[in-house]
Amino acid sequence: MRKSVMILSMLLMVGLMTAEAQRGGGQRGERPDPKERAQATADKWQEEFGLSDEQHTKVYDLLIKSGEEQRVKMQELRGSGDREAMREAFGELRAAHNEELKKIFSATQWTAYEKWIKENPPQRRGRGGRGGN
Repeated sequence: MRKSVMILSMLLMVGLMTAEAQRGGGQRGERPDPKERAQATADKWQEEFGLSDEQHTKVYDLLIKSGEEQRVKMQELRGSGDREAMREAFGELRAAHNEELKKIFSATQWTAYEKWIKENPPQRRGRGGRGGN
């Protein structure tokens, strides 16, 4: 009986690992392509908030620009170890990003976006246990 339970447990674990790999779990530290991520986000927001094609293009461009700014800032601050400075810098980047988004979205879309953000907090997948998902 114990052997059967152990074998079933191992099969379940292998199955879950396989499903995660197929889902795109990937290697630890692996980052999705920024352009693919920006495209997926812009597509999702177009569907979610009813963006026009022109708005979609502007959002995509903004997401690329913001992602690059975050990457550069992360490289600058990584060695400092000053988590407060990092938090402050990324807060400023997020505020600037939101100001640009606000210019692109209509008032109705912006309201829907703010509601959506509150209902869908950022996910911290694959962050070494520093956040849940």
